Amino acid sequence: MKIKGKCEKINPMAALCTVLGLLVVSVPFRMYQLLNIIEEDTGFYKSVDWSVYVMYAVCALAIIVPYALTLLAKNIPASKSPYRKSKFLAAAAILFAGGIIADVVSSLSLFLINVRSFSAVNLSVLGTLNQGQIPLLIESVFGILAAIYIIIFGISYIDGRTTYSQYKFLAITPLFWAMSRIVLRFLRKIAYINVSDLMLEIFMLAFMMIFLLAFARISSGLSSAKAMRSAFASGAVAAFFAATANIPRLLMFVTANGAKLPDEYTLSLCDLTFALFVVAYTVNAVKCASQNDSAELTAESEPKKTAEPETDDNFLSE
Repeated sequence: MKIKGKCEKINPMAALCTVLGLLVVSVPFRMYQLLNIIEEDTGFYKSVDWSVYVMYAVCALAIIVPYALTLLAKNIPASKSPYRKSKFLAAAAILFAGGIIADVVSSLSLFLINVRSFSAVNLSVLGTLNQGQIPLLIESVFGILAAIYIIIFGISYIDGRTTYSQYKFLAITPLFWAMSRIVLRFLRKIAYINVSDLMLEIFMLAFMMIFLLAFARISSGLSSAKAMRSAFASGAVAAFFAATANIPRLLMFVTANGAKLPDEYTLSLCDLTFALFVVAYTVNAVKCASQNDSAELTAESEPKKTAEPETDDNFLSE
């Protein structure tokens, strides 16, 4: 028996509200861990205590509950971008683009440092790329393109036009940027039992990729009826992990404990601004949803008999 979209009483914002509530629990626990049981050189747990199990439980709830609520909710907005002015979404998009640019600057700086290091031992540029530097360079390239698209997206919500929908290739570049970032995470030293920071970032990037794929489909006008449902669920989960990983890091700097953070797991502005962008995108979609949006959702289980079969000519469409 199909259960998708069966509960009219579930608010479309329920998934986001749930993760915001879970953040109230996860951020203090994460602060405790950073101050007491995290190795400063690796970011791993140096000892496993009760807080670790609490964090695992909260993270599990942050994945399961948003997806369950989004699956059951009936009144999810239609899978289309509302073309109306929104200063909140425009500001969030431009801040997100600024965060991506900051990430690009950091990646390029690290790439140049590595090039100089390898040059010091007479290693050629090609040899440098063979030392695991290609994903870093790819991240920078797609980061620049992603920032350009997000800026176009933000400007479109300042003037209320549909400019960003015309750039279908650029729409997918934020996804490629996130993919290159998760590849870099897997190149780092991993201890699966006490992984800590790396676990949070890998989960964040995994759900970020799902959200950015749905975002690209919706923004390009190539989405299926379930794309917004996917964006709501994955966006809420990705925002939770981004905030859980980075709000405590921000608080560490504010409380003059920034030196205790591992070098590879410092504050990420692009992840914090991404979480803000998800909130703004979700709120705007719900705010601008029309009453007939549910007709699109009905098509998920009861497609119209007169509807023409959809083609599958574009790699962004389902």
